[in-house]
Amino acid sequence: MKHATSKDYQEIKNVFDRWIEAASNRNVDAIMELYHDDICSYDAVGPLQINGRADYYAHWQSCIPDQGDMIFQSQEPVIRASGHLAVAHFLIRCGIRNPDGSEQASWMRATSHLEKQGGHWRIMHEHFSVPFDCDSGEAQFGLEP
Repeated sequence: MKHATSKDYQEIKNVFDRWIEAASNRNVDAIMELYHDDICSYDAVGPLQINGRADYYAHWQSCIPDQGDMIFQSQEPVIRASGHLAVAHFLIRCGIRNPDGSEQASWMRATSHLEKQGGHWRIMHEHFSVPFDCDSGEAQFGLEP
């Protein structure tokens, strides 16, 4: 796989920009427009694996809190593409800003596999993870890029 052409790079980056905007606005329908029908997600929030649009839609609905501002901040993705397939990886900060101003957010690692169908890039697989300390087994939510 090679570095994405500027056109592919911009189209794929646009997918992630739209994702950030839709997730920040709690717009599950707009989020789902960016996904392939056969989405397989390994989200940082359980369950262990989510397969298919219907289950992923329900997962998003269950994860969005009723109060507070959503926090989604992404570093520039590294994108490689060949033909109709692409892979991207980046760091992303996800969480919520509570009504009192406190935050529950952390940086995570993200990897996405995209497929181009009908002229549009769609996320077919994604994996979000939080590093953990090998000695204690605890997630390392305080790490910064």
